[in-house]
Amino acid sequence: MKKIFVCFLFLSSILSAQTPFSTDSALSYLKTLSVDIGPRPFGSPNERRAMEFGLKKFREFDLATTYVLSIRSVDGTGYRPAYNTNSGVVVGILPGSSSRIILIGGHIDSASPFVPGANDDASGAATVIELARILSKQKHEYTLMFCLWGGEEAGLCGSNAFVKHDPHIDSVALMLQVDMANGSEWLMPMFDVHTHSAPRWLVQAAYEEFFKLGYTGLRYPTNFFAENYALPLGEISSDHEPFLQKGIPAIDFTSNPLDPIHTQQDDLEHFKPSGLKRSGDLVYNLVQRFDAGVPQEKLGNYFLIQFGHIPVFIPFHILYVFIALSIFIALFTAFQTRKRRTELDWQQSPKHPVAKLLLIAIIVQACVWLSENIIGWIKGVRYPWISFPEGYFLLGLFSALIGIVVSLYLTPKLKLSHDPYRWYLRSAGWLAAFIVLFSFSGIKLATYPATALLLISFAMLVRKPWLKFIFWILSPHFMFHLAFSEGFTLFSRTLALNTLVSNRLSVVFHILYIVVFALYSFSFLLGFAAMYFDSGIDLLWLKRWRSVKGIIAVSSLFFICLIALYFVPSYSDSWRQTIGVEEFVDGTSGNGTVTLKSNEYMKDARVCFDNKDSIITNDDREILLKRFPTNPQSVWLQENRTMTVMHHDSMTTFDMVIHLHSKYRPHILNIEFSAGGHLVEEVSTPYTSTISGHTVAIRWETFPDTALTIPIHFTVVRGDSVLETTEANYIELMEPVTVQKQWTNVVPQTIIRTTSVLK
Repeated sequence: MKKIFVCFLFLSSILSAQTPFSTDSALSYLKTLSVDIGPRPFGSPNERRAMEFGLKKFREFDLATTYVLSIRSVDGTGYRPAYNTNSGVVVGILPGSSSRIILIGGHIDSASPFVPGANDDASGAATVIELARILSKQKHEYTLMFCLWGGEEAGLCGSNAFVKHDPHIDSVALMLQVDMANGSEWLMPMFDVHTHSAPRWLVQAAYEEFFKLGYTGLRYPTNFFAENYALPLGEISSDHEPFLQKGIPAIDFTSNPLDPIHTQQDDLEHFKPSGLKRSGDLVYNLVQRFDAGVPQEKLGNYFLIQFGHIPVFIPFHILYVFIALSIFIALFTAFQTRKRRTELDWQQSPKHPVAKLLLIAIIVQACVWLSENIIGWIKGVRYPWISFPEGYFLLGLFSALIGIVVSLYLTPKLKLSHDPYRWYLRSAGWLAAFIVLFSFSGIKLATYPATALLLISFAMLVRKPWLKFIFWILSPHFMFHLAFSEGFTLFSRTLALNTLVSNRLSVVFHILYIVVFALYSFSFLLGFAAMYFDSGIDLLWLKRWRSVKGIIAVSSLFFICLIALYFVPSYSDSWRQTIGVEEFVDGTSGNGTVTLKSNEYMKDARVCFDNKDSIITNDDREILLKRFPTNPQSVWLQENRTMTVMHHDSMTTFDMVIHLHSKYRPHILNIEFSAGGHLVEEVSTPYTSTISGHTVAIRWETFPDTALTIPIHFTVVRGDSVLETTEANYIELMEPVTVQKQWTNVVPQTIIRTTSVLK
């Protein structure tokens, strides 16, 4: 009877965890967005089609109010000019008994014209639409608002516009966001901005509801977000952030960011539908939970560390106390270690200890960072680690061991100091400098070197050699998890796959990596020297490793790993090389070029153009295929202008209307008026523009109409002529070119640029 009762309770808990969220229904919406409509970059006709689809669904569900909050322009930032666009936010409102709002959002755009965006973020948009369907059948205390954001990939444009301009914003009590709902093992909660976090009650509720549903995989990347929000502009963000910045409790749920997002493989084929219900169920349960009432606390300041299913919230004042304690213990350790000095007369001690040990650090880091180049050279690729970066972390470890053994041969010649106090003082000072430096970016970041300082201090305080080693080996753990955080692979792949780096610049980067990480790890090498000489024994049998057997042992590990990685393909179905076909046309002269460019070597690529097939046999990354003439009258972009020029005193006023006609919609269109060294003043145009002293630029993103009429008025001080430059980027090719290579994406682009002098 007892077993039956337990089974009954178990089945009851499972049944109670189920929600009416339908995976099949959400998947049908996802298919419409990512396959039937396809790539949906910010401001594009496809994004507007997706918005119309979302609006249609909201109306089918009988939401009382539906509308699109229009976005016609985006303000410039420090690194990006202002531009004109045609986007918006789809809004559907389900009235409740109260006017207070629980908002559920997901972004509807994709990263580029070549990215279907099935995961990022058709899946989030589909989840929101399905939640609107099932929640519209119920009565609620709170008013529910469903939002499909445009322009998340362009810098959270839709959510920022909503927070600034939507009339309902002051009634929003809670915001729940779904940005990527793939069925990956990892689901990441996001609830931070640079100055604060979501309130504790919201984060705690998310964990409770998630694991109550019986799912696994909710994991907060503490190290990555400590690093991410230490930067002036966080590299990873989503549409919940503008709400948090306004003081509205908000949280986002994002599936594994290491999936192939922002690539052409973010498609339905690579998507796992199980994540739709996981995210949908979680948000559904949170809506039901907080429909009874949203707590008053709006913000939080804490450091979250997750242990299993349990989030641990550490208040900031505890972090301050911890850092102060680590510094106090370091001072106490220095006082105790000073009693064990072995070199009382520092004038007679070995000179330049820091420089000598820094040389060893550079040797070790050089072995680590150059190890991948060995496999790359053997395999004939620049980035051999793209498909399997985990194996190269192991290769780096074995390479570091080689560097250590090589360094052991050098140490007798370097005549290092044997005084533990001397080494500890420098190690503690180095980490104290990191604490001060990191504190400028926030208390969370400063905790990492403080933890390292505390552990190295413990290594000097304990007397048992094995205990010394345990504390020391733990000391770099947190600092290195910060450097190689959960987002390290994401950023590395993004740079490798999307950035064209010359061989010379690659050498410079490698030198920077070696020097920076040598300095970053230097405190732990200093700490090891202090701990080693303080132990009084040949700890870890280092002298034995300084032998032929030692070299053979570590070299064997390195070569076994190298051979294993040699047989692992550098690219795969999910992670592919990119080859760009760039055609440039001077619209004034009609001269054009066709160039192939890639971040990776293009060897073995098959190229078809001018009815010829050829195979690239060299390790080239940029190839000029041909030059071709074009009749300026047949260029895709044509411009007609009516203009009035008035000269008065030392000023020249230009009053004009420009008519642009294009064969295709350009991906990006930019018109710039440059007055050379003269100032441009009194600029007037109905379009958003960027004015920077001597130039005026009007820009459109993405895919503006094929016909544009642009009135503009401006005055040039002490100048009588202006250079007008018009540049249009297309995703179509003027000259047909086909490129084929296994596990390779091809990105076409035609750039047409015309210039003319206006007087």
